[in-house]
Amino acid sequence: MTTNRRSILKGLAAAGFVMASMPWAQARPSPSTQGKALASDALRNVTALVSGSALDAAFMAGVQQAVKAPGGQSLSAQPLQGLDAATFASLNSLLNDDSATLLVGLIDDASATLVIDLVRSAGGRVLSMQHHRVGQDAGAAQWAQALGQSLAATSVAPNTPTSAQGTAYVSLSCVI
Repeated sequence: MTTNRRSILKGLAAAGFVMASMPWAQARPSPSTQGKALASDALRNVTALVSGSALDAAFMAGVQQAVKAPGGQSLSAQPLQGLDAATFASLNSLLNDDSATLLVGLIDDASATLVIDLVRSAGGRVLSMQHHRVGQDAGAAQWAQALGQSLAATSVAPNTPTSAQGTAYVSLSCVI
């Protein structure tokens, strides 16, 4: 091994050690150690994510039906309009508060990728994530309503009415 190569490897190892010891590189404590409620208590607060699609109203109606069921749940909606930084900043503040929340959504692929990364970074747990391709007919609206209801009630999601020419969606359920 040449001297130059050995020096480079030593430098990389030292840099890795320094980076790992920095406070911002440390793993964040688990949500249970930060005073957040247990996952069973998270079902009392439900936040629905929608991305401005034609199925948003039907999805929200299904979530509202599940929340109205006995159990005293509260519902809030978080519209994700495109990939706007302000929208994701407000979602990030929701993820980092001290209240446990069930996060459900029917959103586009790009938004879903960012949401899942934010949830995992905040110490949340992804309960389910499914990809769908759905048309814009009446059957799709009924499916979106049933999907919203099942995600908010943490039950089995309905079968997707597939459409080769439909719009791509991602449904997700997370506990934060």
